[in-house]
Amino acid sequence: MAISIKGINTGVIRQKNEFVALALKIKEPRNKESLFFLSPLGLRDLLIALESRLHAKHQLSEDARLQYEKERDKASQKMHENIPLIQEDELKNANINRRVNSLTLVSDEGENLTLSLTLHDGQVCELLINELQITVLAHAIIHAINNANMRELALRITSLLDYLPLYDVDCQQNDNLEYDSYTQPEWKHNLFNHYLAVIYSYKDETGKAQFCGSIVKTRMPSGSKEVEAISRRLLDFSPRLKKLAGVPCQVFVRTLTGDKTQKLTQDQCLRALHHLHVQSAHKAQNA
Repeated sequence: MAISIKGINTGVIRQKNEFVALALKIKEPRNKESLFFLSPLGLRDLLIALESRLHAKHQLSEDARLQYEKERDKASQKMHENIPLIQEDELKNANINRRVNSLTLVSDEGENLTLSLTLHDGQVCELLINELQITVLAHAIIHAINNANMRELALRITSLLDYLPLYDVDCQQNDNLEYDSYTQPEWKHNLFNHYLAVIYSYKDETGKAQFCGSIVKTRMPSGSKEVEAISRRLLDFSPRLKKLAGVPCQVFVRTLTGDKTQKLTQDQCLRALHHLHVQSAHKAQNA
């Protein structure tokens, strides 16, 4: 039977200064309690699902958004009145079988998000999160991480929620592409509709123009402030692009498709990135 939320509490487990897991304790409607432990990756996946619904709420008309916020504040008050207690022993002697090994968004239709949690012992739990509970849950997670003096971890996780990395590329002199790929599950693909090609043009120590790039999925098309911010944050995320941090470069972005139902193959993505590289190289030469 699916777990519904009446109240939540969060805590951080760490070894020395290393984050190990976030404890998420849920009080259910009949006051039964469930405890889960989320790794950084599980935490990121949970927040991606939550952030997607919050983004949809920000797109509402002003009247509809005010109505949503009014109902959300009522639901938040109820949750604050039903916070379950986390015992110190539950964190010190955490049950490994309650660790979430994988998290999948099964459905985001209607008012609830339905998540499937696969635990360390193989048990699968279904968790229902009402859209009015999302803000409290997200704040509780970030508050717990900040409270544990792990603000950098909170910043790192929250900077990865509004785009999906697919490929990172170094453009070679012989027109070949050296790339890393990131396999993403179908449910994450479904949260984003725009495929974007991004090319960075910079000069190496000899003054010669070099190019690298990325293919990502976003909710906004190229030319938006959101995508501009994502193109900067990509440099922090990607091992291949990190060399550009602090390096002056020109950025070229192209929307490949905005059709949510269309899934591009690796070949289509890399060809599009190559075409953008050729065009940006031509522009850079004539600048």
